[in-house]
Amino acid sequence: MTQQNRSTYVITDPIQILAALVGLKDVTVLHLERRGPDVELAVEQRIGEVRCPTCGVLAQVKDRPLVRYIDLPVYGSPMRLCWKKHRMRCANRRCPKRSWVLSDHRIAAKNCLLTTRAAKWATRQIGDGRTVKEVAAELACDWHTVNDAVTTYGEALLEADRKRLNQTSAIGLDETSFVHLAGQRTDYATTVADVEHHSIIDILPSRNYVDVAAWLDKQPKAWKERIEYGALDMSATYAAVYNVVLPQAAQVVDPFHVISLANRCLDAIRRRVQVEQLGHRGRRDDPLYRARRLLLMGEEKLSDEATERLASLLALGDPGAEVAIAYRVKERLRDFYRTTDPDEAEAMLLELEEHCTKKAMPPEIRRLGRTIKHWFAKIVNFHLARVSNGPTEALNNLIKRIKRIGFGFRNFQNYRIRALLYAGKPNWRVLGSIVVR
Repeated sequence: MTQQNRSTYVITDPIQILAALVGLKDVTVLHLERRGPDVELAVEQRIGEVRCPTCGVLAQVKDRPLVRYIDLPVYGSPMRLCWKKHRMRCANRRCPKRSWVLSDHRIAAKNCLLTTRAAKWATRQIGDGRTVKEVAAELACDWHTVNDAVTTYGEALLEADRKRLNQTSAIGLDETSFVHLAGQRTDYATTVADVEHHSIIDILPSRNYVDVAAWLDKQPKAWKERIEYGALDMSATYAAVYNVVLPQAAQVVDPFHVISLANRCLDAIRRRVQVEQLGHRGRRDDPLYRARRLLLMGEEKLSDEATERLASLLALGDPGAEVAIAYRVKERLRDFYRTTDPDEAEAMLLELEEHCTKKAMPPEIRRLGRTIKHWFAKIVNFHLARVSNGPTEALNNLIKRIKRIGFGFRNFQNYRIRALLYAGKPNWRVLGSIVVR
């Protein structure tokens, strides 16, 4: 080390430069050398007096094995950290603990082949949407080495970041397919989402009532008491879960699924009338077939020309006006969601329910009316909370992106960690202080 002036020093010893780059207290840099395409940095711990953790007798150094870890690349070259560990031996021959190896979580965690800084970097890269294969190629190691490290540190991060759970007062439950094998049944998972802040809270390996209810029941009492609204998509299973585990939460049926149900009812009537009138499924020149897209569009989105065209097509292909009635029911349901006054909205939905359940109505509309009656309170609750399961559906699309870039998953734990790191909005600042021993 040379002195330039009274307050500035320049480090000229390469070993001191490497030690400054490593930046770990009580860690000595031994050497730096190139081995083929890799750069190898050797370090060891500076230890003082070590005593046996069982009997307290002063321990002796048995040997010093070399263990190699994958580290972050240096200027495009793969880096390997060679850690000269200390295997200690108890001097007391009667002690049952004969030997052990000293560890340092700052350098690398136990059973992890990546250094701590490389493992945390890889975890953040996976959270940004990169594939394990890409990260492994950059570190010049195999897929399993990176995946094991990401799983270890990802689980630790999600466990430590309790803010993800504690900041919401509205959650959503929705199912998504986990794996589908040709000729076999599909396995489903349940997404628990924070619909208030648009993030995933957790993913459960089942959509079964017992499993979902058990997960919610295990959550802290204060967290459960804070939940005011529970969004769902007209699932009897999830409604039962809310009724039992979160009885104080107002259940809100997602508007998208209600409108989608009305659209399916309209389309079913159109298809039935088509067959009854012409004796075959819709063809290119059939009036109702030509009107199929106009019927599913919002009335306010139709131009004057499109409105006239729809009216003429219905006049030609729908002499009994059954399709026209279903179209008006669908639009009235959309008016219900556009209403801002809760009392007016409730009266509007009650009127629509009574209208749909009349005996003179087509069977498909009566079925829709019975569904509205069954879920009436949960549909009306939308105007109290203005929350929906839409964020959960959007988050499921993010999960599907993870499935696509991973070319599918068989291991649920890998699937869960990858999805939560990508769409769970973890507090990445916590990752720097994570300790995995």
